[in-house]
Amino acid sequence: MHHFTSGTDAGGLNQYFKKLSRLWSLSRYGQSELSAYAEQLLYLDARSGVILLCSVTFLLLGSSALLYALLGFDQIYIYTSGLLGFLALHLAISARTVNDTKVLYLLGITLIVIVGVAFVLLAHHSQGFTAELFSSVVLLFLLLPLVPWGLREALIIVLLIYLVFTLSTLTVEGRFSNQTLWTLQFVMVGSALTSLTVIARSILVRKHDVLTRFELEKARHRMELLSLKDPLTGAWNRRFLEQRFPEFLEKYREQQQPFHFALIDIDNFKRINDTQGHDYGDLVLKRLVANLVTRFSGGEHLVRVGGDEFALMCDCDPPTVLLQRVSEALKTDPELFGASADIQVSISAGIATFEPQDDISLETIYREADKALYRAKARGDGSRRDSGYEHVLHQA
Repeated sequence: MHHFTSGTDAGGLNQYFKKLSRLWSLSRYGQSELSAYAEQLLYLDARSGVILLCSVTFLLLGSSALLYALLGFDQIYIYTSGLLGFLALHLAISARTVNDTKVLYLLGITLIVIVGVAFVLLAHHSQGFTAELFSSVVLLFLLLPLVPWGLREALIIVLLIYLVFTLSTLTVEGRFSNQTLWTLQFVMVGSALTSLTVIARSILVRKHDVLTRFELEKARHRMELLSLKDPLTGAWNRRFLEQRFPEFLEKYREQQQPFHFALIDIDNFKRINDTQGHDYGDLVLKRLVANLVTRFSGGEHLVRVGGDEFALMCDCDPPTVLLQRVSEALKTDPELFGASADIQVSISAGIATFEPQDDISLETIYREADKALYRAKARGDGSRRDSGYEHVLHQA
């Protein structure tokens, strides 16, 4: 029974620390990809939060300065509130130009600590905490949840404010009464616990929101990827070609590399379908794609543009060697050979090559490659068992 209780206590303690670690940082997750995604969102939220904190502080301090002036308070109250208000406004403007989350946090911490120090100095000047200063201390803590802190940053700020007020009031013996000191402690601890509770709950809600958005983004990306894939072969589809062609063209131009565009066609594919069946025809298409993809080095893109016709975009120089190897592999492919020993699959290809400085479009390069493919197939007699290629170099 004793060992069971100890194990239970240890398990409960581990669960407690696990929950605490979730609250410790807003950008810390179990997955590096998720953490990177959360960091991007956190920066935007942190900037908005710091700007909001500074703006609200500016309005409160500006209103306080005006109120102190109307009520005839000492000039130092008016000047202090006014200067702190301008500081808050300056930090709000500065936060708009900051591109780092840690710097944004530092701006928020700086504002709160400086305001806290100013309140302490006012208390020393007045030799006591007035109702106005007590309410200012409460507001100082209650402003904390405006910024999306992690528990780590929130605890640092609470500790700094607490130490500033506590140490500064205790170092001058006899200036503040015991009742004032105990009241100050109660106000600070109560306000701090309230703010930390709100911040902790906000962290949990925010983390759940980030996780949900991340999963939705991944699902959307998967759906978008599926919409650009050919379901039979796994190659890209025509929609992908039309959407991404300008990006590929720009990349090759930046790298100052020739751009090869090949149209690939399976010879006598209709006869293969008619004599061997559509299942065998589908197998031929899938094996062609598989043999091409396994030989890619990373800079190639294969697109099924329709039926048995494929487009290959690459920067290999030229792609003829790649296509010849694929053609040889198809002739000895065990799956195709086992399905029908009477049929040997061959391919024809028309290749158009453009230099980086050429002004081309998808329509232009497709038309050039299609002409080359037509000439390559025209050289056959309809029963050819060897692959044919036609390669043209575009002249600007």
